[in-house]
Amino acid sequence: MKNKGFTLVELIIAFGIMIIISGLIFTTYLATHRLWRGGFTQTTFQSRGRITLSDIARYLRSATDATILAGGDRVRFDTDPNNTPSTLGDDMTSSYYLSGTDIIYDPDVSVSDDEATLLRNVYKEQAIPLFQKSGDIIVITFKIYNSDAVYGTHWSSMSTSIKMRNI
Repeated sequence: MKNKGFTLVELIIAFGIMIIISGLIFTTYLATHRLWRGGFTQTTFQSRGRITLSDIARYLRSATDATILAGGDRVRFDTDPNNTPSTLGDDMTSSYYLSGTDIIYDPDVSVSDDEATLLRNVYKEQAIPLFQKSGDIIVITFKIYNSDAVYGTHWSSMSTSIKMRNI
């Protein structure tokens, strides 16, 4: 008599091997997904930092005067929106500053409650002031922080130098 099926032992062994292989594939998938998502999270919050630096640089490049205040936590600068150097009455004084862990933009320091938060979770890079000025160059240095319960904690240091063209 010829049996054409599998024995119970063969089926149990095959099923066990399938479970082990499926477990390895699933574990690999989860680890890969976690790494990808963590990288995506890191890229996203670094992009926010780069966009903020770009916005700050755009305004500071056109400044006609800049002063660092509050131990490097604030930069106050003048701009000439109408491009009339001989007329000082149309100049505008703006400010970027660190408030707690937020970078705030104040487009006109003479008007109250017009501030906007540009970036959250910003910290000074150890003992380095947020804003530094040397001649017509302003250097901005900070680190940003992001914490996610699933993907962990991410820190990213950011720095840029801005040459003010109108000084």
